[in-house]
Amino acid sequence: MRIIAGQFRGKRLKGPRGTGLRPTADRLKETLFNILGPSILDASFVDAFAGTGSVGIEALSRGARGVLFIESDPKGLRLIHENLRLCDITGGYRVMHQDVFTALRLLGREGFCADSFFLDPPYQWGPYRDLLEICFRTGLASQDSRVVVEHHAKADLPECGEEYQRVRLVRQGDKRLSFYAFKP
Repeated sequence: MRIIAGQFRGKRLKGPRGTGLRPTADRLKETLFNILGPSILDASFVDAFAGTGSVGIEALSRGARGVLFIESDPKGLRLIHENLRLCDITGGYRVMHQDVFTALRLLGREGFCADSFFLDPPYQWGPYRDLLEICFRTGLASQDSRVVVEHHAKADLPECGEEYQRVRLVRQGDKRLSFYAFKP
């Protein structure tokens, strides 16, 4: 695992050993940031189910104003902190060691709003609709926000909900990126 572009380009990150974590592949990460393009500059970015933190660190490297990492696994939490230290990142981020639903509800009560969300739950995970609903209904996502879910090809993700719709689907092998936004 490495940082692909930006300020920390080429930095190698520590990956999981003997954990249930599945880091986003470099190729898929590069595709994600090519699609997000310049919208990442000075943006607030959420890396939920952050694992090693590689996607959020990539966002910081490419000019994000701030990154919020959400990770419930203690091993993942340690990897996030180790990888931030490896890149000499001392600010511009917040780490929440909580279940994603608990963290997102708390952020909603705080009035937090992000420009981009990257949600990478375990591939066998199921409550995608609930996860998308909490992002779009609680004010965490704004009208201009993008919510991206990494998932397995066989996962059952909704095309739309009451307030949101999938605007793009990217396929790479058995992995997918689903991009969601508010309905026009």
